[in-house]
Amino acid sequence: MAKFERKVERQKSEFTFSKKTPVKVSKFKEFKENFNFRWIPTDWKSILLLVFDFLIPSLIVIPLLMQFVDQFMAFIIGHGAITSLLIVVSFYLYNKKKPSIWGLLGRYCFSCLMISAVSFVILLFV
Repeated sequence: MAKFERKVERQKSEFTFSKKTPVKVSKFKEFKENFNFRWIPTDWKSILLLVFDFLIPSLIVIPLLMQFVDQFMAFIIGHGAITSLLIVVSFYLYNKKKPSIWGLLGRYCFSCLMISAVSFVILLFV
């Protein structure tokens, strides 16, 4: 910084510092940017986290849901809604960069749609 100030003094010119304002991202754009699986890192800790996020609904939530709905619906709801919620919350706590609520909503919607669709396709072949 001192070199810059001496250079300005030698040139007999003035320089005014201006702060660049950050670009505000709209809610829909942030939702759209997080509507994918790129926010999940691929290391061994995140793989273990995914395994635990799939085991909890499989062992606890789906048997409880089967008391109220049939097994196919319990499987789709358990893995679609509950597993997606666990995945989004656990990776929100795991990642250093924290998105806004709209980013979390985009992540949840995408993972809920994808995991529910995969669960439905698996149930069709079983």
